[in-house]
Amino acid sequence: MTLPPEPRIDLASYLQRIGYEGPVEASLEALQAMHRAHFYSVPFENLDIHTGVRIAVDGQVNFDKIVTGRRGGFCLELSGLFARILRQIGFQLDVLGARVMTEGRMSVPLSHMTLLVHLDEPWLVDVGFGGRIAGPLRLLQREPQVIEGRKHVIDHDGDHWILSHWDLDGTPSTYVFTLLSRDFREFDAVCHWLQTSPESRFTHAPMVSIARPEGRTTFAGGMLIETHGSEREELSVAAGAEEAALLEKQFGIRP
Repeated sequence: MTLPPEPRIDLASYLQRIGYEGPVEASLEALQAMHRAHFYSVPFENLDIHTGVRIAVDGQVNFDKIVTGRRGGFCLELSGLFARILRQIGFQLDVLGARVMTEGRMSVPLSHMTLLVHLDEPWLVDVGFGGRIAGPLRLLQREPQVIEGRKHVIDHDGDHWILSHWDLDGTPSTYVFTLLSRDFREFDAVCHWLQTSPESRFTHAPMVSIARPEGRTTFAGGMLIETHGSEREELSVAAGAEEAALLEKQFGIRP
């Protein structure tokens, strides 16, 4: 069955949202600059799950939330929108499914979305991995790749590829993916699971996190957590007006 074409996205509004003013073309330089701009501008967050707002893997829905509403999202929203933006500019890419390693266990299939962009060589592109990856990564490079001080290593075992990441404070994270190209609709079932299942980490508590050049700012469990390299500061935040003011000041989110 032939799928209907994706509706065109208001590219100028998206670029304004991430503060990007560089060239808009299917080049590595533009890809790197856009990725970095998105990385520092759009938070990773799951607030809708805890206010009863339905999340969908839909280009217009994701655009309205992230761009018009100046919000963030989780990987299926963030990478889904970025993929559509890149394709509209003229990049050739595949949408890939991945599984994240958390507390020694692998998440369910397709619970993470990442992108493979085809230029002179393949590049792993991921703006949705919790604000950890600041730029495109060479898929075929085995030596560590350091971007904005954060270290990444890509390896593979047969059809399974592994991305290992270390944040500025040394915190590690890992996900496993294959190079099988996916359609956005294949993520619909897991999108429902992620926002409804008690086994999904996103249903446990609201959280928002955004990367900073020196570390990251996170709100989770009623705490504001600031990391600066290996240093960590925590501040309790009262529910209600204090929390709402913090979300707007730190993340640009108006509840």
